[in-house]
Amino acid sequence: MGRYCSTSVIATSTDFAVFHVALTYAGASPVPATLAGRSAGALVAFGLHRKWVFKNPRQRSGNIMRINYVLGILIGMLLNAGGVWLLNGVAGVDPWPARIVTAVAVWLFGFLFNKKMVFS
Repeated sequence: MGRYCSTSVIATSTDFAVFHVALTYAGASPVPATLAGRSAGALVAFGLHRKWVFKNPRQRSGNIMRINYVLGILIGMLLNAGGVWLLNGVAGVDPWPARIVTAVAVWLFGFLFNKKMVFS
């Protein structure tokens, strides 16, 4: 769990940096900026999770692992985008608090999905 938390800090930093750039400099609205950030963070997270967090000699084949990882990322992206849309678009919460609250709420899902479905 400690390693997962460490990689989460790195991946989330990447995610939030891309979110900020897309929102501030590229003129993207909060939901597309969320999707761009999550995509960048997911790429960083996959490499760190595979090599450092969930390393296991009995791992599934690379293709099954990648397919399951992409599935988890897509579900996580939908949850993140939906949360930002709900908080920002419907409830009127500013983009950054909406993004942070949603990311924290979806974080545990990502850990459990990766542990059980991807890297086990």
